[in-house]
Amino acid sequence: MLYRLHQAKLRVGSLGAVFRGYSNYLRPGSRAYQRHLAQEVEQYEHVHSDTHDESLVEPAPPSWLDMQGRAARRVREATGDDMQGHVVTRLRARAGMRMLSLGSGPGGLELGFARDVPAAEIVCKDLNAGLLDRGRAQADAEGLAVTFEQADLNLIELPVAEFDLVFCHASLHHLLELEHVFEQIKRTLRPAGELIVIDVVTRHGYRMWPETRKVVDAIWKTLPPRYRVNHTAYHVKMEDRAIFEADTRSSGMECIRSEDILPLLAKEFETVAYVPYHSLCRRFFDTMYGPNYDLDCPLDRAILDWLWELDCHYLDTGVLKPETFFGIYRPKR
Repeated sequence: MLYRLHQAKLRVGSLGAVFRGYSNYLRPGSRAYQRHLAQEVEQYEHVHSDTHDESLVEPAPPSWLDMQGRAARRVREATGDDMQGHVVTRLRARAGMRMLSLGSGPGGLELGFARDVPAAEIVCKDLNAGLLDRGRAQADAEGLAVTFEQADLNLIELPVAEFDLVFCHASLHHLLELEHVFEQIKRTLRPAGELIVIDVVTRHGYRMWPETRKVVDAIWKTLPPRYRVNHTAYHVKMEDRAIFEADTRSSGMECIRSEDILPLLAKEFETVAYVPYHSLCRRFFDTMYGPNYDLDCPLDRAILDWLWELDCHYLDTGVLKPETFFGIYRPKR
């Protein structure tokens, strides 16, 4: 039994009160807001600085790619297809299909969709002009029907009934004005249009839920030192005695309102599919600690297998909340 959507339906009416302090501090147009946006742009230019192939997909260690593959299988087992398949199937549904991707970065995924379905039209919007330029150049080189437009998604105004599909891949957790963005998505979807989402739903600021932290801390103490080397938080690689955790809202937009994504989706949309995953695996295998694992090493592979199975067990029994999910939604009419 998967972790049920109704377990994530928090009291949506209380969200504004809970978040009022940050929303006032970071209101669009304020100096603090501009500083946070600048940090966001700089961060992702750095993240993609090592991406040189035509895929334009954000680089990740093999351990994290392995985890993503396992998550894709979990989605496929629950819904009949993985994210790629769901998007491509919809783009092939009829001639003239149009998809809007919000927070696309350089458009690595979107270029892949366009290669699979050349007849579809895809529009990518993102804050980062430099990343959009890279995607635009690749689309032009391949003759793909993908266009790239710069936009601050927190302030975006979308045209009425222009798109059959809206795609948000790891972008909603960077947004401050979620209510506005969801209204704009509903506005721009055509009748029978759908929203497909993969996103991060940790506590605000990419912090762990208390029950998750308790489990992660216990596991961390059992790991040999070589698995505890931090590759991203400091100027040099350094072993962490305790697993690293910081509130990412202090300077950038990462997980600025991540707790609010699922409750607001439940309020504004009908759920077609919902699959939670990564209750704790993200903490061990993403870019921070993931490079410590060699998939050809039997011990490393055994740790990956064990933590994945433990992750699924805690999700399926409702002991831990997901930190990531896949969902398909339709606007409530």
